[in-house]
Amino acid sequence: MIKLNNLHHNPFLEAVNKKSGADVLDCYQCGKCVATCPVSSHMDITPRQIMQYIKLNQKTQVYMANSTWFCLTCSSCSARCPREIEIPSVMEACRHLAIEENVYPNSPKVKEIKRFHEIFIDMVKKYGKLYELRMMAEYNIRSGNFFKDIALAPAALFKGKLKLFPEKSKNMKAIDKMFKMAEELDKVKV
Repeated sequence: MIKLNNLHHNPFLEAVNKKSGADVLDCYQCGKCVATCPVSSHMDITPRQIMQYIKLNQKTQVYMANSTWFCLTCSSCSARCPREIEIPSVMEACRHLAIEENVYPNSPKVKEIKRFHEIFIDMVKKYGKLYELRMMAEYNIRSGNFFKDIALAPAALFKGKLKLFPEKSKNMKAIDKMFKMAEELDKVKV
């Protein structure tokens, strides 16, 4: 059995709990999150193990795992969790903490996910919503796959699935305000 030593002084647990709004200590390792997760077979550390590593103050193991990056935040795990823990929020908190500390795995898949995430957020900041054509083009350029999916673009444009020109959200002031508030919250040290 794993003993939780130094539980009263676990800055990683405290940071994850604060950032996620969850209480990782509520997890009693039933494994329903793993059984439900559609991508757990692709993770090097399962969500159940992530929860245990957090309790054990094993920040490096959590940060270097691909798990927090592979999490789809689909909430299947939370729906089945008998303790009603918002596991996607925990996974996201770990990912954000890793970004803040600039520590993440050197995996090509994780780099792709991180790149996609950055481009997606940039699009939402600029347009208030996703501009798919630019998202696709910028992702392909940054990843070096210049012509990936290029054959799909004409048909998608013709069918109206992709817009040739971006449309900004009608409520850009609210979106700008949201991002400014998020930036202010990020400045507050955990």
